[in-house]
Amino acid sequence: PAVAQDYTWPDFFTVVTPVVGTANHSLGVAWTSEFSAQTASRARVLPAPNGYARAEWLATQEGRIAMLQASDYFDQMDAVDGFLNAQGGPFDSRVAVMNLVTPWSYMVRGDSDIESFTDIGPDTRVSVAASSAFLVTGIDALLAYNGMTRDDVQVVEVGGYAPNTRVVVEGRADVTFTGPISGTSYEAEANPNGIRWLPLPEREADPEAYDRYRALMPGYTPLETVSGTTSALGIRVDHAFQANHVRADEDPEFVYQLAKWLDEHYEDFKDDFVHAPMMSVDSMVRFLEAGHLQPIHDGAIRYLQEIGVWNAQYQARNDALVQLATDRVALWQETLDEAREQGIDLSPDNAEFRALWDDRRQAAVGDMTYGELVLAIE
Repeated sequence: PAVAQDYTWPDFFTVVTPVVGTANHSLGVAWTSEFSAQTASRARVLPAPNGYARAEWLATQEGRIAMLQASDYFDQMDAVDGFLNAQGGPFDSRVAVMNLVTPWSYMVRGDSDIESFTDIGPDTRVSVAASSAFLVTGIDALLAYNGMTRDDVQVVEVGGYAPNTRVVVEGRADVTFTGPISGTSYEAEANPNGIRWLPLPEREADPEAYDRYRALMPGYTPLETVSGTTSALGIRVDHAFQANHVRADEDPEFVYQLAKWLDEHYEDFKDDFVHAPMMSVDSMVRFLEAGHLQPIHDGAIRYLQEIGVWNAQYQARNDALVQLATDRVALWQETLDEAREQGIDLSPDNAEFRALWDDRRQAAVGDMTYGELVLAIE
């Protein structure tokens, strides 16, 4: 089409990824290198120190594109922990393109006695990385399965994603929540003791325990692992559809052209990183078929319509997700305005600000988390 031929890419834009050593950072380097080589534009990869920063940098336009998975998005919309601040709280972003379908699970050392969720007990040393809300939630969910909290186990606090894995390899912790496709996991598997992954129990094994777990992990889909470390292959674990988000008010033409370029040039970058083949329209379709958990940007919808993979069912769900998001952002802005009028400090560690937000959210939707509200969409 003439519009595609005549489109002028921006001179420069930034793609925010997780830290160096993660699969999403490596994927970002793979596709942006090809993009920059083939266009007059330059896409710069900017690794963020944690999940809070990725979301905030998108909101404050430090980056034009940022990787978020559903659990990140849900926590931001609930203003959990580090998201409870004026710049990092509920914000209207939309999915532009899919990145990876990433397995997440509980890793133990190969010589560990821990073989299942139910082997976790008071003496278990649990790695907790407060750098990202979803890493903490993953651990809380494992403990909730057993009717426990962090107060009931031995917590080993670490400062980031890489140490979250290394403490298990070094024998300083017994279990961690991490991803089998991350570089840190490949390194861990090469240690003399090896590593193992705890399979996700079937709900039928203990419905009450599973429901406690799932209440904290609504943004995941149980699948058999097909990518990642050899030790994880074939094991049933939760998977996250990790997507590149843009601001809701991003130029639809830019998003359309980016989705189109990535699809048409898929063969140019899919062999540049071992997991790059997952950055495909097929992965986006899997996301839609599973019941997408974040709203899709209008520019991306235009391209999906063009190639014939968008339908009325997807549109109806997307409309509901957009309404949910805009309502939540409006509630957040009202809360910020009220807090400023009352002179309340807008920082994550301010109990008064937390109480105000919790009260406003409770009045609006009751006890349901944002993830539960999304899952309730029919």
